[in-house]
Amino acid sequence: VMPDRMQLQIALDGTLDDARRIMNATYPYVDIAEIGTPLIFREGMAAARTLHAEFPALTLLADLKIMDAGEEEAAIAFEAGCAIATVLGAAHDATIEGAVRAARHAGGRIMADLVRVENPAQRAAELLALGVDLVCVHTAFDVQNHAANRAGLGTLEALRVALPDAPLAIAGGITLDLLDAAAPLHPAVVVVGGAITRAVQ
Repeated sequence: VMPDRMQLQIALDGTLDDARRIMNATYPYVDIAEIGTPLIFREGMAAARTLHAEFPALTLLADLKIMDAGEEEAAIAFEAGCAIATVLGAAHDATIEGAVRAARHAGGRIMADLVRVENPAQRAAELLALGVDLVCVHTAFDVQNHAANRAGLGTLEALRVALPDAPLAIAGGITLDLLDAAAPLHPAVVVVGGAITRAVQ
């Protein structure tokens, strides 16, 4: 079921001190705070526990990009206070199913990231059938440029046509102009990183 409005997810990829400062500045305006993969590599799940303690009402997402050991790894995020964990859509179905089991057990949700998925519309339908809660069109950081970011918008559009009611998200180089372009496609979640975090000094 799609929410009645687009939710804003802020990607926190710096240090834990950066994340706390950014959340103190943006907390009322953000629906989901993403503990980004670089922050997880830097601080581990302590980042989630710290933010959960300081902002108990905040919805936290752990961008684990799970590729294997789905149930075990997703459970780690939920135990640390996260409401959502990410898996890679390219992972085995058994891995996706494991992550979904952990989410159901914890009352959490799973977002599948379509980065490097060859046939996004087909895989998105499969992922939703496996119990995934959100499917994210993601332009990888290493290839982000204006053309690639616009192409992500095209993928979102194709998914919206193929899956009219699916809870979709879009991430990767999202700026205000891309946000305006994405809005008519009714993404459930828009993920913004640098466009906000670089503005909060």
